[in-house]
Amino acid sequence: MKKIHLIIPLFCLLFFAFTSIERATIGDTPGTLQAIGNAGSDQVFTFNKWKFTKAMMPEDKVENIQVEVEINTSSLSCDWKDLEKSVKKKKDYFYVKKFPKATVKIDGAKALKNGTYTTDAILTLKGISKTVKLDFSISDSKPYTVKGSGVIKRKKFNFTGGGPKNEVPINFEAVLPL
Repeated sequence: MKKIHLIIPLFCLLFFAFTSIERATIGDTPGTLQAIGNAGSDQVFTFNKWKFTKAMMPEDKVENIQVEVEINTSSLSCDWKDLEKSVKKKKDYFYVKKFPKATVKIDGAKALKNGTYTTDAILTLKGISKTVKLDFSISDSKPYTVKGSGVIKRKKFNFTGGGPKNEVPINFEAVLPL
């Protein structure tokens, strides 16, 4: 049991995927935010409360995109309740009692030659703000759907417990409330 707690913890945030609904608005939970951890088998973690607090794309240019997302880390749930409790409670993982939310801020993007974009997002997790490079694509028309990925270095956010490698890939998908 202890070994499993060491493998999964940061996967809760780091292999997340946003599954969206068609008409998201500022302040609504625009779908689901899930993390997939593997401790011999996949464990699906869902953040049941998250929202866009800002979403703008001036002049409909992706290069001007401005997005802010707030994730209620205490809304994390999974089928394995002992694991859920451990990941939320322990100081070397999410420690939601002290850090009940995480945020992501994006202020602009750069077009790449292959039709995708890159941005340096600011992730604030456990009171620590670090830049995380995200590469993404965006649909051509409203409602804009964004799909992308990046890598989070978990030790930069004081995830000191055992678990996945330091560099953990992330994946996301969301409909922007524009």
